[in-house]
Amino acid sequence: MNQKIKNHSFAFFTIFIWGITFISTKHLEQSFSALEILFVRYTIAYIVCWIICPRPLKFTGLKSEAMLLLAAVSGSALYQYLENLSVVYTNPASVSFITAVAPLFTAVLAQKYLDEKVTAKNIIGMLISIIGVFFICFGDSKALETGLLGDLIIFASIWLWAVYSIVIKKITELGFEQFQVTRRLFIYSLILMIPFMAFKPSHMDFSALSNPYLLMNFAFLGIFASALCFSTWNISVAKLGATTTSKYLFIMPLITLVAQSIYDKSGIGVAALAGMFITLGGIGVSEFGKKP
Repeated sequence: MNQKIKNHSFAFFTIFIWGITFISTKHLEQSFSALEILFVRYTIAYIVCWIICPRPLKFTGLKSEAMLLLAAVSGSALYQYLENLSVVYTNPASVSFITAVAPLFTAVLAQKYLDEKVTAKNIIGMLISIIGVFFICFGDSKALETGLLGDLIIFASIWLWAVYSIVIKKITELGFEQFQVTRRLFIYSLILMIPFMAFKPSHMDFSALSNPYLLMNFAFLGIFASALCFSTWNISVAKLGATTTSKYLFIMPLITLVAQSIYDKSGIGVAALAGMFITLGGIGVSEFGKKP
């Protein structure tokens, strides 16, 4: 397989899995809080990363360790938590739409800190995709209802994801094994969660863990959505660049919409369908004509 196609496949696989994780999370939220789900999910992911790559990540200096910690805080810990928290205060459609703006922020930081060239064509293509995502999130007579606090939270979180993309690109240049990096991100994230787990009253229903269906959902989130997807995303960022890889975030609302319609056994409206084509068209405008 062409190496470039392989790297794009990694990015698409990641977004495909992340786009359907809401189904598993929705079932688990009946018995666990968002923080508890994230803690169990990352614990499973940490164990899986050890099984896949048992070699320890050697200490190479405070600078590299600081970058790993920053990546954990910005991407796997704080971003994920704020994204879950924002849904409490605003409409999920608003969360999806604002998250789709993340590639623009990533492009700005990538140009400044990674010397990745961002052309006018790139920006125009991303703006077209954002319009498409708007139709997906708010079209077909959906109420344009948002909450200011929730919108501010998710707006702050997408800056964190942009920071994560830049930092992880620099980490990949250090030559570490991807699963070693992913494992270190998860252990730092788990350490950061412990104080919140300790001081926040937990209502975790441990008896629910005996339910095979809930265990299957945790396994999906831990193995695929976390251990594998963070690794494949990091590989894509390393090979394709932070700007190009981040554009796959435009596709996530499309995947979520299709998964939602299948899960609810409902159809896809005309505006959402038009939004899909506009979003994909924007990505095409942004990427068309790039030299391999």
